[in-house]
Amino acid sequence: MRNFLLLCLLIVSTLTFYDHPRMLPYSEPVLDWLAEHISLPGAQSDSMVTRKIQKAFYAIGQDYGTGQQEALAKAAQNITNLLQFRRDYCQNGDFHPALFGDAMTRACDVLRQYPKLEEFRQQ
Repeated sequence: MRNFLLLCLLIVSTLTFYDHPRMLPYSEPVLDWLAEHISLPGAQSDSMVTRKIQKAFYAIGQDYGTGQQEALAKAAQNITNLLQFRRDYCQNGDFHPALFGDAMTRACDVLRQYPKLEEFRQQ
């Protein structure tokens, strides 16, 4: 009985603190592996796609200032923002006051990896 309670405590604490900065280097690979192997083949939820894009945008933002980081974070908040960002800046070529040049190219390259992003739009 004691081992069962310790196992339950371990699971609950892991689920509670998986996004803590000290746990992220260990939890990210596990969560990514679970997302790829446990879910149905070919089926991705909008939250999983948004999370992957947020991670990629965060990595891009680390090379730039806070204004670019905030613009990328705002663009990756949800599927609707991502679709609007892709339409306005990647497809139409509009000028973004904080993101331009290499930052915009890298952000658009990330979004090109998800050509069927419209399928995740909530209706």
